[in-house]
Formats: sequence, structure tokens, C-alpha cells
Amino acid sequence: MSGNGAHAGLDPAGDLLEQCIQCGLCLPSCPTYALTPFERANPRGRIGLMRAVRRGDMEAGDPAFGEAMYYCVGCRACETACPAGVQFGRLVEDARAAAEAARSPGRPESFARSFLLDRVLPYPRRLRLAARLARLHQRTLGRTGWWRRKVAGSPALAAFERLAPSLPMQSGARLPAVLEPSADAGAARGTVALHPGCVQDILLPEIHEDTARVLAHHAWRVVTPPDFRCCGALHAHHGRLGTARELARANVAAFERSGAERLVSDAAGCGAHMKEYGALLGQDEAWAPRAEAFAAAVVDVSEHLARTGLRRPRRPFSLKVAYDDPCHLVHGQRVAEAPRMLLGAIPGLDVVPLAESAWCCGSAGIYNVTHPEAARALLDRKLGHVAETGAEIVVSGNVGCLLHIAAGLREAGSSVRALHPVSLLRAAYELPAPDRPD
Repeated sequence: MSGNGAHAGLDPAGDLLEQCIQCGLCLPSCPTYALTPFERANPRGRIGLMRAVRRGDMEAGDPAFGEAMYYCVGCRACETACPAGVQFGRLVEDARAAAEAARSPGRPESFARSFLLDRVLPYPRRLRLAARLARLHQRTLGRTGWWRRKVAGSPALAAFERLAPSLPMQSGARLPAVLEPSADAGAARGTVALHPGCVQDILLPEIHEDTARVLAHHAWRVVTPPDFRCCGALHAHHGRLGTARELARANVAAFERSGAERLVSDAAGCGAHMKEYGALLGQDEAWAPRAEAFAAAVVDVSEHLARTGLRRPRRPFSLKVAYDDPCHLVHGQRVAEAPRMLLGAIPGLDVVPLAESAWCCGSAGIYNVTHPEAARALLDRKLGHVAETGAEIVVSGNVGCLLHIAAGLREAGSSVRALHPVSLLRAAYELPAPDRPD
């Protein structure tokens, strides 16, 4: 399909696109290419389509272009495999933004993308209200036969239902604004800010509590500024770069006001995105230097603890665990050894190898809602490898991965649990819950 001119927003100079030498070394690492062996389902093929749009040989609004870009899980394993250093994550975000900008007004869009990304996630109060309504639904309508039949006819609804754990009426971690170091930790080593995220704070708030308590046990003062917002990763990944930039500016300003030296993230997807705020706001003269400073301060909790020294836990665990690398930690942030070091410090813990641990589980933000069949195929592949290990616990440092894997384990009737590394650490340190605010 011939276009009427090159797309100005899709790498107009070709600096990023021309880095790809079409060698194909990324192909064996691409999860969607393993599912659908068509050229458009791998990074090389997608880059070919992007080049066609930039040249004007294809329209960014062509449904085939958008479908190819959104079929990608965005795991960035191709970046790890690429000998030329192609920044495929940035390219696919720009391509999706181009597809959204060229979208025909009459063409329908995924409910998950339009409702969640535009109307819920950017607004903390709406998100908490949605969580309360979801919990009420779980206790009432969600138990009826009529609703079960309704869900059976809607893959998107079924995906939402299977992912959500049982929600408390009061969602969100209830951390004090400032958590001082533990009494036995000594003088404060410094101040770190804990980013609460959005989905994790609602669905798995205990992870933030575990993170805060473990940091305080290591003599860090932990602040949780109330004006932090959603990191914007999902918005950037789904072509909403304007919203992603608004959220980035809000988070940069909140961190600056916090007085913290570091921003700790316990969600791999959030951390990877926030580490790229410099690039996201790079064209904004007023914000670019501030965004670069912010990005340099972001650190994954496992990375922070490994760098600054880990107190050896005293409580032994006679458990077999398998560690699953979140894509945006191992490929996006290039952090692989730190979580394993944390687990290796726990006495008695048997950390067993997991085949394809760096292979996407199929969660991929909201991919398991927008592409449930492909996500399920990737999950089944992951769960098969978990079963091979004989592990009692599968450990991963990203909320989406934990929810997706846990849902699959529940459906399979498995007794294997899915936990964050800091949750195991907190248990090994035998730490009580953080003091509750008044």
C-alpha cells in the first residue's frame, strides 16, 4: 500500500532504524516469532515495516502495521541478542505512537487500552475507586452464574477475572510518609524514595511493605511521597507518549521534592521505564536535564541492596525456588545477578536453574488482556519449565509476571507459589510489618 509521504514522527532521520543490519540474530530470542513464524512477527520484519512507513511506502494507519507492532510483547530480548545495539524498545514505542496518531476515527480500539490507559491509570483516585468496585464485584455479581457465562464469551473479561487476586476493600500499601531505619540497623545511611506504582499498589501492596521494611533493616530512611504518579510505562508502550511525558514530569518533580538520593523501584517494568525518562523528555529543554538526573537516580531494589551491602539473613528456609527473570529487568535494565545474589544469601534456600528464565511469560503489561491466546501459549511454555524444576516457589521481581504466573498456577491446581524476592528476604529477616500511619 503506497503512502502519501514519509511519517515525520517515526525516526525521520533513520538514525535508529538504520542500525539494524538485518542479520537475524534476534530471531531465536523473539517469543512471538516462536509462536507465529512470519517475518512480520519478529524484530527484523517489524523494522522492515517501520522503514516502509518512514519512506512513505506504507501508511502508519494501515491496520496491518498496527497489528504487527502490537503483537510484539515488548520484552526487548532482541536488544540483548543484537550485535548492532538496535534500541528496539524505543522503535516499537514510536511505531505504536505513529499508528495511534494515524488511527481512523471510526476504527474501534481495544477496551483495555482505551479505558485503562486513558481513564483509570493516570488518576490515583479513579484507580482506587475501580479497585473497590472490583472487590465488590468479586463478592457479589462475580459469583453468579450469569456473570460466569458472560465471562466465558469474552476473552478480555476472562483475562481480567483470572489475573485479579482477591482484593481487600481498602487497597494500597499503607506505609508511613517516612519510615526510619530499624532500631538495630544503626544510623541512617541515606534517604531513598519508594515509587508506589499503580497496579502493584492496588493488587499486591504487600510487596511495597516488604520492600520498605527490608530497606529500613539496611539502615535506609524510606520516604513515600504522596504525589508520585503512575510511571507511564503502559502508556508509552501503547502509543500514548503525550500522557507518558505528563506522568514523567509529575514523577520527576515529586522526586525532587522528596529530598531522596535514590528512587527505588520494586517493579521491573516501572523501573525500566523510569530509567529512560531522559530519552522520553529529551526534546523538552526545560525538563531534559531534570529527567536525566532522575533517571540516573532510579534503581531496582535488588540492584540497590546488592550494591550497598546485604545483611545476611539468619532464618533458614528449606525450600526449592526457581528464579524467573522479568524481561524489563534482565533485558531492559540488564540486571540479572543481583536478584540471584539476594536469594543466595538466604540460608538453606535451594535456588534451582529455570530453563528459558529470560523468556517472556506472556504478561507484558496488558498483553495478556489484549492478546490472551498468545499470552496463554507463552505462559504454558513458562509453567512447563517451572514444573520441570520441582520448585516450591517461583520468584520474579515484576507485578505483571507475578500475577500472570500465579493465575496460571492456580488454574493448573499447582501448589507452587509466586513471590517477589523482597518478600522472601523479609521473611528470612523475620521483620514485622511497617508501622501504620495514623
